[in-house]
Amino acid sequence: MHQQENIYSNMEVFAEYCEPIIDQPINNNLNNNSTEDADFPGPRRPIPVSIIDQNSSLTYLAPISGLDFLIDVNQLIIQQSVELADLISNVSSENRYTVKVPRGDTIYYATESSDNFQRTCFGSGRSFSMRLYDRTQQEAIHFKRRLACGNCTFWCYLQKMEIWIPPGELVGTVSQNMSLTMTSSFTVYNRHNEIIFILEGPSTFGCILGKDQNFQIYNYDGSTQIGSIIHQWDQVQASYNLLLQMPSNIQETRHKALLLGSAFLLEYMFFESSKKRTGCRCIC
Repeated sequence: MHQQENIYSNMEVFAEYCEPIIDQPINNNLNNNSTEDADFPGPRRPIPVSIIDQNSSLTYLAPISGLDFLIDVNQLIIQQSVELADLISNVSSENRYTVKVPRGDTIYYATESSDNFQRTCFGSGRSFSMRLYDRTQQEAIHFKRRLACGNCTFWCYLQKMEIWIPPGELVGTVSQNMSLTMTSSFTVYNRHNEIIFILEGPSTFGCILGKDQNFQIYNYDGSTQIGSIIHQWDQVQASYNLLLQMPSNIQETRHKALLLGSAFLLEYMFFESSKKRTGCRCIC
């Protein structure tokens, strides 16, 4: 147990979440001088890596890719870890989330990196880098969101998020669409800039949106609804969570990562401050 505690002493992101699940530390440092590449870790540890499930005490081999944890997963729950300082202050800290399956197992831990000035001045519209770590303590997915505004600014600089996987592969982007009807609309592209999904949300009035909302996921031409992203109250956790429902016929884990990135973008645009406010809030 002493050896396991030393592992997590070097990984702040996991310190408050769970017990250690692997038997060796990792080193994701890069040995190059590229500033862009420095945002991403090096290659994953070679397989096999022995993992001990703390719930069942069973040992199994780590997936070769962090996206492999999304195989056979059709529903995901995104739950924010709320700090006491966030509840009593108007200035947000860097957010942390857990991504779970409905039965309660956590598959990813997400941690935000952002600028304190932007969090103070721009709130939920800030730019940030969001890293998702899997159960092997290695980075699985990386979200990068630029500083942008919403519908209230007459579409001068709309929302956009990039989804990456280590060691620096662009999976695709999620972009907000210009709408004359005040309807929340987003397009999900793959790395070849091909439309994969279309997201449609509720209409807004004066850039106001309530807490309980449902966003529909449509196929590439918008003709068929195939899933949804729902912001709903969890009676067990006594908090609002984001539920991502994906169609069972999606086998490509990269497409699931794109939808997961879309859910995180909606979380920041519409719901990031809902735990500190009552009623409605502005999405810009």
